[in-house]
Amino acid sequence: MQAVPVVAVSTLGAPMTWGEICAAHPNQWVGLVDVVKNSEIPHDVKTARVVSFGESPADVLRELRPFRAHDAHARHLFTGPLRARGR
Repeated sequence: MQAVPVVAVSTLGAPMTWGEICAAHPNQWVGLVDVVKNSEIPHDVKTARVVSFGESPADVLRELRPFRAHDAHARHLFTGPLRARGR
């Protein structure tokens, strides 16, 4: 049986809407570049390109780090429902 990677790095494809990103990577952390926002709210993503994804925010962020040198708007976000800490 093959182990599932903790984080996966994707090739840069076409920009996806936030809904498409959530459908492709449900309940996962995603590393995003070329982010276009709907508003000034930091997490209000209209479209972006996924460069990494996985269950660990730290691992996704580590894979995203090289992209941040060239893209000030690169970010990592969770695609699932947000829960309060301790719940």
